[in-house]
Formats: sequence, structure tokens, C-alpha cells
Amino acid sequence: MGKWSALPLDAESWYGNKSSDYFKKQFGIYKGLLCLYSSEFIHCYVPEELLKNLNQRITQINKKNFKSLEKKLKDFYPLVKKAKIAIRFQTGINYSGLSNKKIADSFLFIRDWVRRVTIFDQFGFIGENYLTAPLEDILVNKFSLSKNSEEYNKILFILTKPEEISSTLSEKRFALQQAIKIKNKEIGLEQASKKLAKAYGWMPIFCYGDPWDYSYYQKELNNLLKKSLKQLKGEYIKLKEYKKIRNREVNSVILKYKIGPRDLQKFIDFGLALDARNEAEYFVSYAGFYLLPLYKEIAKRLHLSINQTRLLYEADIIDCLLGKKDAGKFLESNNKFRGFGYNQTMSKRFYLSSTEVAKLFNFIEKRARSIQGDNEQQGVCASVGKARGSVRIVSSPEQNDKVNDGDILITYATTVDYLPAMKKAAAIITEVGGLTCHAAVISREFEIPCIVALKNAMKNFKDGDLVEVDADKGVVIILKKA
Repeated sequence: MGKWSALPLDAESWYGNKSSDYFKKQFGIYKGLLCLYSSEFIHCYVPEELLKNLNQRITQINKKNFKSLEKKLKDFYPLVKKAKIAIRFQTGINYSGLSNKKIADSFLFIRDWVRRVTIFDQFGFIGENYLTAPLEDILVNKFSLSKNSEEYNKILFILTKPEEISSTLSEKRFALQQAIKIKNKEIGLEQASKKLAKAYGWMPIFCYGDPWDYSYYQKELNNLLKKSLKQLKGEYIKLKEYKKIRNREVNSVILKYKIGPRDLQKFIDFGLALDARNEAEYFVSYAGFYLLPLYKEIAKRLHLSINQTRLLYEADIIDCLLGKKDAGKFLESNNKFRGFGYNQTMSKRFYLSSTEVAKLFNFIEKRARSIQGDNEQQGVCASVGKARGSVRIVSSPEQNDKVNDGDILITYATTVDYLPAMKKAAAIITEVGGLTCHAAVISREFEIPCIVALKNAMKNFKDGDLVEVDADKGVVIILKKA
């Protein structure tokens, strides 16, 4: 399933015994991946058995009632509301005055809510290929559309567009609203910036980065204020009426192609899986905001940096806090390789030693089959359109500042941490990903071209290359080399 700019502790937000248990409770099967940490990346491998099991389970869920999967996926929305309320009670706690045991309890409390929510991210991530197959069958065989044609992509993206507005667009809508108020002299720049920071400053913290403060939003608002009041109002109204516009577009397609309830349900299910996957990732950022002071306190008590702390697993951190392990010696003995896998039923996780990880990584990389990103010449259209610009290779969120307005962002895969760069990009290219991935969804929301699953894009293009992105065809052409 690719490699990700994350550390072992980050990966445990998705992969752990409790995560597998929660997945079983919601979707009826255990979920387990092989995760190997090498250098700065987590490499994730999914057993084919899990893909088959999930496909069979989706079929079983919908066997009695073709709307049953929709009901399961909609469980996400009350869950994430409950989770946000639960962890919000951590606000303002003075962790420096708490015992190590209470620090450990607070840490585990928030992390447990993260696991409950991220099973929905995993459902869309692991099940995407099975969820998209019937959509392709309907579009090609029933609607007689050529795969990846302009009409094919248009209809696909309309019918799978989530019914509810996303966190990304909610933040954009609020920023537009504040810019309009500034133009009308109803509020000052500083006050508006602070309101935005309070409401949405948590968004880029996916792997415990820095929140957006009011100075960040001052820059954002100053850019918006370059637009006319008419432009701002037009963009704001479009987002304010998001649901109405979305439903009108969907109904238009239903009438044009005479789509029946059972066929339409497949697109509804995919849209829900897509939305839950991406909103679950935003919840990781939301929870990360409340984890930040805990991580700082834990790192201080263990005499580590925050990044060193993230090299530990959750159980390691608890053991170190309770005096059962020495954090420094433990990190030294585990060197730069960490890893874990699951038993055959995927119900229990086991840990791998540094030596085992090094050997297994070299062995499996030569034999694993990539689910996403096997073609160096053509990727998958994740958001339609064309764009020209200079390439910026971004291997981790720490390099977001490399991207300027109008650049072409190329990376391995995006997460919420990449949002500052994505907001500036004229187009986004990733080496892995599918139609539910973060880069795909954000690009469609920003209405910029996006190609995913373009193998070796980070090697085949260089910083400064002038390129043309034709997302409809899934290709990137070099116009002038750097």
C-alpha cells in the first residue's frame, strides 16, 4: 500500500490490536497490516487475504438489504462528534503537575478515540479497489462511457461527491466569510485571524506538527483581500450552498442516465467511504492538537525530543513512563528499524526486531505487488483539468515551504500535514493513491488537476522542471528541464 512520511507511533493510530478489534466490531472482520519502519518512512503491506475478506464482507453486508453498508458507514458521523466532545475535556490541563501514571492515562484516552475513528479511514483505504469496480462496470457497460473519458470522470466525481461539506471547504468558507466582513469593515484583520486560528488552527497537525496561528491566517486573509468583494461573495455563496448545488448536479445525472436505486447506491456507498476516510484523517489532526502538550510533557520526562518519542510504540511510552524501561537505551538497541505484523487471523499484533525488519524489508520489497502505482508513463485521473508550472518535489511536510503559488506539487502521497503546500499548488501528482486518497479529494475540492498512482514520479521529475499536467489523460509532460 506504499510508504508514508510517518514514524512508528504515528502508524499506531491505524494499526494496533485495539484498532483491529474495533474494525471487527464495525465491519465483521479483523484487520492487520505488515508495517516496517526504515529511515523516515513507514512501509505498509496488506495481505491479499485481507482484501478478499473485506470484499466478501461488503457483499455479505449488502446481501439482505442493499442499503446496509450505507448505514454502517453513517455510524462514522455520530462517532466523530462523540469523540471530539470526549477529548475536548482535555483542554487547559496542566500536565506538568500530574503523575506519570495520570499522564499515561490521558495519553491512552485520546489515542483510543483516535483508533475508534480511524477504522473508517482504513475501510476506504483497504476496500477502495472493490468499491470502485462496480462503479466502473456501471459507467462503462450501462452508460456506454469510455473509461477515463471527460464524461466518465465528470459523472464519476459528481455521483461520488459527499453530501456533507468537508472540513477543508468549511475552513475555506469561514475564511471567505471573514474576508467579506473585513471588506465591509465589520471586523478587523487581527480579530478575524484569531477567530480562524481558534476554529481551524488544528488542521495541519496530522503527525503532530505546528498549528496554524493567527499570523498564518493574517497571510491567508491578506491574499483573499486582494480579490474584489464581488469575487469573495461569489465563492462564499457557492460554498454556503454546497449541499444544494451538489444535490442538483446529482439529480441531473440521475435523470440523464436513468439511474436506478441499486446502481445509485453503489455511488452513495463510495461517497460515504471517501468522506469518512478523509474526515477520519482530519480527526487525527484534531486529536493531535490535544496530544501536542502531552507529547511535549512526555518527551520532557523521558529526556527525548518529540520525534524520538514518536520512534517509540505506545506500549513502550507507557513502560518508560512507569519506569519499566529506559527510553534512551531502548531506542539505541532498536536502532533505525522497527516493525510489526499480525497473526494469520489478523486478530493479534506481534513485534519484529531491528534485524528481522532489515531482512524482511529487503526480501519483501522484491516480491510485493503494488496495488497503486505500477505505470511510470500514466497515472490515474483523480481530479480533472490541465495545468502548467514548475515542479516542486516534496518528500515530507517539512518541505512545504518549497511550494509557491502556481507550482506543481509532486510527492509520494499526501496527508493533512501537506495542506499548506497543497493550497498553493496548481496541480498535485502522487506516486500512490486512488480516488479516495487525501490528494484526490483535496484536489477535487480545490478544483485543481490531480494525478495519483504515477510510479516513480519523484525520481523522473526534478525541482524546477517546467511541466504540463493533463490530468484527464493521467500524464505529465516535461516542457523544459531544470
